[in-house]
Amino acid sequence: MIPGARCARLWAWNASLLALPCESIILYRTTPLSNTRNPADFEPTMKHRLTSPLLALAALSLLLAGCPAKGGGQTKLAFITNNANEFWTLAQRGSEAAAKKENVALEFKMPSPGTSEEQQRIIQDLLSKGIQGIAISANDAENIAGFLKRDVASKVPLITQDNDVPDASARRCYLGTHNYRAGRAAGELVLKHAPDGGKLAIFVGQMDAQNAVERRQGVIDVLLGIDQKDMKDRTPLTANQKVGKYMLVDTFTDEAKEDKCQQRAQDALTKHPDMACMVGLWAYNPPAMLRAVKQSKLDKAPIIVGFDEDYQTLDAIQKGEIVGTIVQNPYEFGYQSIRILKAFVEGNNDFLKKEYPSIDAQNRIYIDHRVIVKNNVDEFYTKLKELRGK
Repeated sequence: MIPGARCARLWAWNASLLALPCESIILYRTTPLSNTRNPADFEPTMKHRLTSPLLALAALSLLLAGCPAKGGGQTKLAFITNNANEFWTLAQRGSEAAAKKENVALEFKMPSPGTSEEQQRIIQDLLSKGIQGIAISANDAENIAGFLKRDVASKVPLITQDNDVPDASARRCYLGTHNYRAGRAAGELVLKHAPDGGKLAIFVGQMDAQNAVERRQGVIDVLLGIDQKDMKDRTPLTANQKVGKYMLVDTFTDEAKEDKCQQRAQDALTKHPDMACMVGLWAYNPPAMLRAVKQSKLDKAPIIVGFDEDYQTLDAIQKGEIVGTIVQNPYEFGYQSIRILKAFVEGNNDFLKKEYPSIDAQNRIYIDHRVIVKNNVDEFYTKLKELRGK
């Protein structure tokens, strides 16, 4: 890249140069300039007369190729989700709003299928196109962390959002929900609406996602009577294990596919018609579970506790078919991610401490979750539709 002061001079004499007769144009070959050297120093080590208009224009193009566009260009940033669910619409709205304010060229990517392999392919493509910073909700967090640390964070600023990686050194910061505490909030709903215990089933897209691990553990720890703010031990993924007054029949995964979740739920209800409670940890799980419950036509339907703000989930809360959902703030995931990345690209490494004083020792920035139940769903639903523009 040619230094800015030197580029300014090149732009300044551009017009006069093109106005000269071709035989009068002399091209000077210059030696490379160091960062500490005066950028005005052209060293005429060899000169050539240009006798063709095409040659003159080609020479000028070579000189100007290293200059940034006059007035400065946009910072190129990317936001990568972990799947293509509608949950991410609000994150897109937030990132677009920040991109407009911060003069950012935004690449918003929603991988389908939502696999770590697809995320890696997207990242490699973005890097080849000159992306300058990336925010990602990491799938298969333990396995993708090495790739992120080795092949991404070493090249451009990288942050995680929504779904963190176990190795904090693989990214600059994490921005999103405290998923363990959000899981605990879901567990409290189970205790409140199924106080006598009974059979319990948990549904989620995949258990290699860190947010799934933490939310599931939050639910389980509340039911076990464990009082703590952060996750410690991890309960194994085994079927039919006693959890306080409840029997966790299984944790069902569905490859982030709603139809598979519904089928898993129907199979679980056929095998356990006395199911007391079903908990869905990702946005599409509660609607799929509800359809399975309705089709099963049980004498007593299990209570359903969900996550996120799918319209079908909110409709069902209004009707009393789902007892509640734990909602995040994906708009802020998008908005704050772009602000943070822009600051990093500009070399503002003190930005986190100045803007987020509550950031913890592992550079995690938590955005509060909310519990939506029948007595507050109407107000929340109205504001959500306004934000989504629907």
